[in-house]
Amino acid sequence: MNNLYFLIFTILFCLNSSLAISKEKSFLNCTEKDREYSEFWKNYYNPEEAYNFGQTIKKLVKEKDLKSIFSLVKGELTSGPRKDYIKDKKFSDIFSEKWSNSLLESKPPCSPVGWRGFMLNNGSIWFNKDKENNKWYIFSILGAKKELISKKKLPIGWKVSEKTILPHCLSSEWMSGDNYEEFVKKFGIKNYKDFSKNPGKYLGKQIPHLEPINASWDEKIYLAAPLKQCFEGNLRNGSIVDTINMDFEISNKSIQNKICSSKFSCTEYAYTILFKFPLEKCKKLAPYINGKCEESFLISVGSYSGGSLGWDVSYNIYGLFSINDNTKYIVPLKNFYKKNNAVNYIKGIN
Repeated sequence: MNNLYFLIFTILFCLNSSLAISKEKSFLNCTEKDREYSEFWKNYYNPEEAYNFGQTIKKLVKEKDLKSIFSLVKGELTSGPRKDYIKDKKFSDIFSEKWSNSLLESKPPCSPVGWRGFMLNNGSIWFNKDKENNKWYIFSILGAKKELISKKKLPIGWKVSEKTILPHCLSSEWMSGDNYEEFVKKFGIKNYKDFSKNPGKYLGKQIPHLEPINASWDEKIYLAAPLKQCFEGNLRNGSIVDTINMDFEISNKSIQNKICSSKFSCTEYAYTILFKFPLEKCKKLAPYINGKCEESFLISVGSYSGGSLGWDVSYNIYGLFSINDNTKYIVPLKNFYKKNNAVNYIKGIN
């Protein structure tokens, strides 16, 4: 008899356990495949947490709670409105009804789009989890109303002596950082981070001249672009090269061109002038250059070599400097990695 009771108890226990597991799984929104993909990314996120954060965003959009949505943004968005810009705005001032309805119909993701993070509604909102402080945050919002940075009419392309400066003339920090690292090593600059953000204040002092230097890989590289060589076609995004294609086109207020080293290897370059920078401020960003700042702009500059990484874009302030012997250089003065940070700086000094 005791054996019979034990058998019945065991069967009931197993049934209850099975029902509990089944009930628990019924409350999960993500699949086993999602959990396996999380393991591939070393479990820095929990798929259910990702789904729930997406639901939180959708709830705030449904409630048209603009302030709470932007409280989930860490720092400034890489793409989308500035926090300062939306302060006195209503939800409908920033987002259209079509944008809201489309996002609310989308399903929150359980898995990221590779290294890019998680997206709602095909990229209307991008979010991710900060590994350091273990918090979820929004980093990009696409489709919002765009802010007009400058009320003044801006030129399409930077022209000097009736000639247009091409995108590949402008030097910027490479994705690898190798070009800036070469200057740091050669001139013994200790604070790489500050130098990469404020190259103008190092030129004429720690870096005593504006001339190109020899890189460790047997190539000449530059920070300040010699205007003469720019117009002769001997500059390419920080490197001195043989004469290259100087054709360009204008598209959506941007100057664009393409340079191919072979039939299958091409790089696209583009820049857009965003703001005319005051000359007195230009000189203050490069106080040790022995020359005159003749013109200065905040410029969005980028390159694209194909592949999934997309465009490498930075937002930099450049100045056209005329040195005593009338030699002209386009000098990088201050670099930003987010457009919103660049705009905040511009608004701050004005």
